[in-house]
Amino acid sequence: MFKHLFSAVLFLLATGCTNSPSTAHQEQSNSPVLGVAHSFEQAVQQAHSTPLPINRGLFPERWAIGATDPRLDVGQSLGHYRVFDFQLRKGQTYVINVISMCNNLCFGFSKTILKPRLAVVDTQGNVVADHLAGQNPLTVEWTGVAPADGKYFLVVAADNQTPGATVLTVNAPVPGHTAMTVPVGMASAPYGKVIAYVEFPDG
Repeated sequence: MFKHLFSAVLFLLATGCTNSPSTAHQEQSNSPVLGVAHSFEQAVQQAHSTPLPINRGLFPERWAIGATDPRLDVGQSLGHYRVFDFQLRKGQTYVINVISMCNNLCFGFSKTILKPRLAVVDTQGNVVADHLAGQNPLTVEWTGVAPADGKYFLVVAADNQTPGATVLTVNAPVPGHTAMTVPVGMASAPYGKVIAYVEFPDG
């Protein structure tokens, strides 16, 4: 009995609802009412910017990226985005942190998550750094040095190059069997929530 139940669990984990993120991406790409930024300069102009929190804090804000946000069309598939702003001094070292959160509190067998595409730009829309990378596609800790005094923007967009594809595989516990885990894939989704903040290691 357990063997058949375990096989069923594995099947559900493997199949899930992987078409849902792809379908949602198709729907948002066809939406005619949302603004589309074709450059980072436009991206900063079209979106309201939120002050980027300094340090994580005990209860970090989870920022939603969804269907009501503008879309970015710079070098890849359309993706909704939001913008954060922060101040830097020339030569100042800063660390950008972005953590994508599993949708629906990771309940159920079909786990989806927004894969972030990150860029730092200046007030003129010039790219300081693009495609910021981290230890995995969903957790980014990237260090930079300010080229000049001024205000900078962090653009966080949904990377929709492969909607529905597995972004990361994690080992999930099997209910009722504490010593047993099964690999569970997290599929790329066009919407989600992120934790974002900046750190200044030199104070």
